[in-house]
Amino acid sequence: MGNLLKVLACAELEHGPIVFLDFEHAQPTEAETAVWNQVSAVLEEAHGILAELQSYNGAGQEIREAIQNPNDLQLQEKAWNAVCPLVAKLKRFYEFSLRLENALRSLLEALTSPPYAPMQHLEREQALAKQFAEILHFTLSFDELKMTNPAIQNDFSYYRRTISRNRLNNQQLEAENEVNNEMANRMSLFYAEATPMLKTLSNATTKFVSENKTLPIEDTTDCLSTMACVCRVMLETPEYRCRFTNTDTMLFCMRVMVGVIILYDHVHPVGAFAKTSKIDMKGCIKVLKEQPSNSVEGLLNALRYTTRHLNDDSTSKQIRALLQ
Repeated sequence: MGNLLKVLACAELEHGPIVFLDFEHAQPTEAETAVWNQVSAVLEEAHGILAELQSYNGAGQEIREAIQNPNDLQLQEKAWNAVCPLVAKLKRFYEFSLRLENALRSLLEALTSPPYAPMQHLEREQALAKQFAEILHFTLSFDELKMTNPAIQNDFSYYRRTISRNRLNNQQLEAENEVNNEMANRMSLFYAEATPMLKTLSNATTKFVSENKTLPIEDTTDCLSTMACVCRVMLETPEYRCRFTNTDTMLFCMRVMVGVIILYDHVHPVGAFAKTSKIDMKGCIKVLKEQPSNSVEGLLNALRYTTRHLNDDSTSKQIRALLQ
């Protein structure tokens, strides 16, 4: 039956995409292997990165004690020793975002290259479409964890203050060799974002479009809107949902849908929430709202955050009302 199965025979525009994307079992063809191997090497690290972030407890207690007792050198050293390995971990997260950015670019090149239309690419490069989805799933998972962990910002701020203080005193700490000032500045910009991984992918997608001037922007935005449509139809149609063999595939599909909506909104000139958007935003939000709130609240918050730039026209008001 293949990994991308025909599920609708006609009326594509009215009823959604004409393919079912098997997120669970797609395997690369010979033509996909080179890009698939490159991206797979990056994705192999993703699970470990999420596990590290999930267990990130921070050095809040040590930092508070050091701040409350500025003349106690022992407490200062204790806080510094607690923060340094955490900052090294944050550096690894940031460096992974750069590798993820390169992987996304490779996938965009493969999934938007002429002469094929987006739906044809999904049919031909099934495993690459799955990897694209896996990157989005990781990205939203990472950002959900980051948004609920203030220790990340607190730890890094304390690290930078301590570095600055010691530099004024003409002291250089050993940790600066690993995270120098230039790296610290880049990391600071990264973690200052509410959704840093998604911001990285959004910038990468925008850059991809601007650098490939011979490639119509519609080739990229249509790839994203088609993926959003595929996910929506799979989620809202019981006969397609029942093909999922893993209970986590529903959440995976929802994260992918939200991820491509946000990327589309960043890249498309009028955004994902405009009346002329090729994404059925009302249908996508309806699908999310039908799920248990504890599983989709983070995704709805991501969409709410994305709509902050909208005007007060009637379409925008309807979208905001649906997201309440």
